[in-house]
Amino acid sequence: MTIVAPAGYGKTCLAAQWHDNLLASGQQVVWVGLDAEHRNQSQFILVLLEAFDRLMPGDRMARDTASLSSAALLGILATRLRRFPAPLILFLDDYHFAQTDATESVIARLVADSTLEHLKFVLISRSAPRFPISSLRLNNDLKQVGVSELAFSDVEAEEFFAGNGIGLTADQIGSLNRRTEGWAVALQMVRVLVSDNIEADAILSYFDAGTAEMGSYLSEQVFANLPARTRRFLIETAALPALNRELVSAISDEADVSATFQDLARLALPIAVLGGQGGWIRYHPVFSSFLKEEAERQYVDTRVTLQRAARWFEQQGDCDSAVRHALLSGEANLAARIVEAAGGWRRVYATTRGGTTMFQAIIDKAAEIDLSRFPLTTLGLSVVSAKAGQLNAANHYLAIAEHGIAQSSEALAADLRVVRILLSLYTDRSASNADLSALEDDLMKREGMELIHRALALNMLCYNCLIRGDLERALHYGHLAIHAFRDGNADFGAMHLYTHVGQAAYFSGDCAKAAEAYNRLIAEAQRNIGIGSDLDAVGQVLKAELLSMNGHEDTAEAMLDWALPHLERHDTWFDLLAAGFLAQQRVLLLKGDQVAAHAAIDRVHAAAGRRGFDRLTWLVEGERVRLLLAFGDIEQAMRYAETKGMGRKSVGLDRANDLAIHPRGTVPALLWTRIHLALGDFVSARGCLSQLIVRQVRKPNVPRAIELSLLDVGLMVAEGRQDEAAARLGDLVLGVSLGDYRAILCVEGDGFVDTLRALASDVSTPDIVGRRLAQSLGEEWPSRIGFSRKNAAEIQTASGLTDRERSVMELLSTGLSNKEIGRRLDMSDNTVKFHLRNIYAKLNVCTRLAAVNVARDRGVLAGR
Repeated sequence: MTIVAPAGYGKTCLAAQWHDNLLASGQQVVWVGLDAEHRNQSQFILVLLEAFDRLMPGDRMARDTASLSSAALLGILATRLRRFPAPLILFLDDYHFAQTDATESVIARLVADSTLEHLKFVLISRSAPRFPISSLRLNNDLKQVGVSELAFSDVEAEEFFAGNGIGLTADQIGSLNRRTEGWAVALQMVRVLVSDNIEADAILSYFDAGTAEMGSYLSEQVFANLPARTRRFLIETAALPALNRELVSAISDEADVSATFQDLARLALPIAVLGGQGGWIRYHPVFSSFLKEEAERQYVDTRVTLQRAARWFEQQGDCDSAVRHALLSGEANLAARIVEAAGGWRRVYATTRGGTTMFQAIIDKAAEIDLSRFPLTTLGLSVVSAKAGQLNAANHYLAIAEHGIAQSSEALAADLRVVRILLSLYTDRSASNADLSALEDDLMKREGMELIHRALALNMLCYNCLIRGDLERALHYGHLAIHAFRDGNADFGAMHLYTHVGQAAYFSGDCAKAAEAYNRLIAEAQRNIGIGSDLDAVGQVLKAELLSMNGHEDTAEAMLDWALPHLERHDTWFDLLAAGFLAQQRVLLLKGDQVAAHAAIDRVHAAAGRRGFDRLTWLVEGERVRLLLAFGDIEQAMRYAETKGMGRKSVGLDRANDLAIHPRGTVPALLWTRIHLALGDFVSARGCLSQLIVRQVRKPNVPRAIELSLLDVGLMVAEGRQDEAAARLGDLVLGVSLGDYRAILCVEGDGFVDTLRALASDVSTPDIVGRRLAQSLGEEWPSRIGFSRKNAAEIQTASGLTDRERSVMELLSTGLSNKEIGRRLDMSDNTVKFHLRNIYAKLNVCTRLAAVNVARDRGVLAGR
């Protein structure tokens, strides 16, 4: 239903009476009073969430919602609304104050949601809703109340004046009603005047119908006839958006507040009772405008009243209302001081409503604030700016806070540390070791540290240990952080920790624990926020990384198709995009779709540029080189690596090749190991690989260790060290659950996998090695009976070439040149060279003639 009319037609009074009647009859009803601050979409959704939370006090997913995006908040709102089994009626008073395209889209989506048919809206507004309502009208789902229904008829006007119409005849009331066009507030003020024995004829001469001055003139006449004490009270409280007895008692010099409120009711002034708000009232907008003008004419400083109200709300623990009144008074420094005392930056996380919007309101007045006096508030401005993607502003406020805290207490220095480390996540910078060490020391001093501060500190330690490869400590801090966030009733913070804990388990070799963490994240995100939300996409991307690794490429691809583009457009950080991108590359490489793989690289490269994620750009460039190598374009791969800062010289750079801080993707030393191996330069390949391994300060994570071991095995085979290669393979398959990381084997190509099978088939290799390898590949392992060393050697050499390499070998044996072979097989010269180098390596030869002879001797070619 919509109740739409200009100010003064009794919209709120009508709706409030209806609300109270429904409530008395046992209906589920919610009343929300809106204001200009709710024009922000997130704030609009948050105030709705807060209202519904009063009906569901047991719902714990409410405390830290203020730090979430509008899309996530809308998902939470819809999810909670679906939990109400009974019909639910939502009254939105003063809807026009919050009316924007963004807020109207929220109502439109809720109205159109077929799962929310039990939810009914009553919009009380001075302007009609602008979202499409024609379908609602056609389905008889829309009731409209407007001026024609709200305006008093002559009969209703007579009833209204009954008992008070001293000196007014029925004809005079009818004439008055027609002149006012049934305007309720005008009639109400006329009744006040009539009750004060003003001549009826004079009443009719006060105004002409339809003039803009009607309301102001009537307000003046009503005000002039009030007792002096009442006039003084109205002027002093004119600036308050709303008031009740408790507030007025605390801020006013009025001796008997109860008597004053009784006078307001007795005098029948144009005052609206706010439905469902526990005794709160407000002056009618027409009357309120006059009172504010009168206060200004009488030089009454209403700012004092607003400031007193701000302090009263602060004492009640209502930080949002306190800040609002402080800003209305023009005292931005008072607003900053209130936020400072309430915890500053913690308000972003420990609030049901207003966290982000409250700080944004302070940012709008930042030029009027001495921010150096309020470092905790300034840190909050930095956090909110970072969450909004305004990184320059975030760094600006951080610098102000750092300057202000430099000479302050150690406690404030601890606040600075945790926020500075938090910003490093958003800006993809490395937190300093000194800050991380000090953060650990802060946690050891438990006294005085608030729970949200502690939870965020543990979160930051977990994340930074993860990105530094210290996986055991990452898991330790991650589980502590989850408990701290849960204890602080900040469940969304706890949900984010599953991303860090799951990745730490994945890199540690425990894919089952990683899957458990991701499944829990997805379940909680879908239950509390909604399917398709940001956190749902995060969980899907990380789970797809697991699935792409252990052989479920189709399922992983379907998840990535929507979840990865979602993260590219929404709030995320580096390692989530890296996980999704590499999982997608892995799937496309296994499918052999080179074009799609390059297109995916282009898309993520653009996302990295938009977000300023230099590490992601680096990772994407490296994967481009590896993709070129995988499809035989060696020379192009070498040129590309050189132009993108990954040339031969970068093999000797420590940080660029530190696998602890590059847990995914490739690094220069790995690239050039592969390039030299493809070129048949086994000495250089061995040098790059050895240099990479020796350089590592920390033990490589499990998937990285598997990759290094497989490269080592392949290089040993190329070097003719089959026995050592078989032993190395045995150590690998017996040391880790290789099946969980199956794709690392498969992306090396069919020929490489055949080589591994041949090594495992050697009679000197324990049978369990072959069985474990086959299990990892999802294959059956044949019986060893009847095998001999010669049989194994024949299997190794015969099956060591892929079908494509055999085709090249067949044409090579006929004496064709590289160009002729390329034309026959539709290959480029580079691709032919690539296959020839692999053939030479597998047959342990250096020339074309030697390759043909060895291939014939070993039965690779048809003729011997």
